[in-house]
Amino acid sequence: MIKLIVSDMDGTLLNHEMDISQANIAAIKRAQHQGIHFAIATGRDFPLAFPLLEKNGIKCPLIAQNGAQYFDKNGKNMYNRGLEKSTVRNMLSVFHNYTDIHEELMTNKGIFSDNKEKRLDMVAAMLYDMSPDTSYEEAMENAAEHVDKMDITFVDDYQEIVDDESAIILKVSVHSKKGREVLDPLKDELHRTVPRLAITASSQRNLEINHEKAQKGIAVSQLAKKLGIKADEVMTLGDNINDISMLKWAKYSVAMANAEPEVKEIARYETSSNRQNGVAEAISRVLSGKFYTD
Repeated sequence: MIKLIVSDMDGTLLNHEMDISQANIAAIKRAQHQGIHFAIATGRDFPLAFPLLEKNGIKCPLIAQNGAQYFDKNGKNMYNRGLEKSTVRNMLSVFHNYTDIHEELMTNKGIFSDNKEKRLDMVAAMLYDMSPDTSYEEAMENAAEHVDKMDITFVDDYQEIVDDESAIILKVSVHSKKGREVLDPLKDELHRTVPRLAITASSQRNLEINHEKAQKGIAVSQLAKKLGIKADEVMTLGDNINDISMLKWAKYSVAMANAEPEVKEIARYETSSNRQNGVAEAISRVLSGKFYTD
C-alpha cells in the first residue's frame, strides 16, 4: 500500500505554462484527504517553489535544491546541506577553462549570477526546451519577465560569496547552449578532480552540482523514515536526471511520458506527460487500487 507520494516539479507536476493544473491539484488533495502523505522534491530553491504551492493551496513538505534543503509543510527550514567552500573554489577554477558555460551559485541568501545576459539566455533556453511550440523570441520575452520576478543578485566576482562565512552554497548550476557537447566533458573533469559531488541535471543544457549527500533520493528516504514509511510504500514521480536517485530508492517509481530516456530506463512505471496531467493520472491509479499496487 502506498503511503507517501513524492513528485518533482518542472517537467513533472508543472505543465508547459510552469503552473500546476487543476487536475493535479485535485488529485493531490484527494490523496491527502485519504491519509496519503504528499511531498515535493525539486531542484528549485524555496522562493521559486513554495509560493507556487501556496498559491494553489497545496500544503506539504518541500525538498528543495535537489535535497540540499528541507522545509516542513509550513515553510520552516529544517536543514541545509551545503557544498564545502574549498570544493566551490576548486569548481570555479575548473569552470575558467570552459568558455561556453554560465555558472550560478544557489545559496541560503538567494541566487547569485555574474552575467545578466547569460542568465536570460539560460532561462529562455529552459523555457524553449519545455515548450517547443513557443518561438525562441517568445521564450526570451518570458525569460525577461521571469528573471525580473526572481530574487537574483548580480555580482562581478563570486569570490565575495565564497568568502562570506554566513553564506551556505547549496547548489551550483551550470548552463551551456551547446548542451551535452560541452557539459559532458565538464562533468567528467569535475568527477576526476573535485571529490564528494553529486552531479545531475534538470535539462539537456545544464548541470546541477550538490554535495554528495544532497540528493533527492537521500532526502526522500529520510522523510519516509521520519514518517515511519518504508521504500515499498513510496511512489516517486520525475522526468529528469536529478530525479533518478529518488526513483531508484522507491519501489513505485514513475516516469513521465516526457521523461529523459535514462529516467524511463530506471522507473518501473510510466504515466502521461506533464502537459496531460500525468501526476493526476498516477495518483488516481493509486486511489482506485487499479495500478501501482502490486
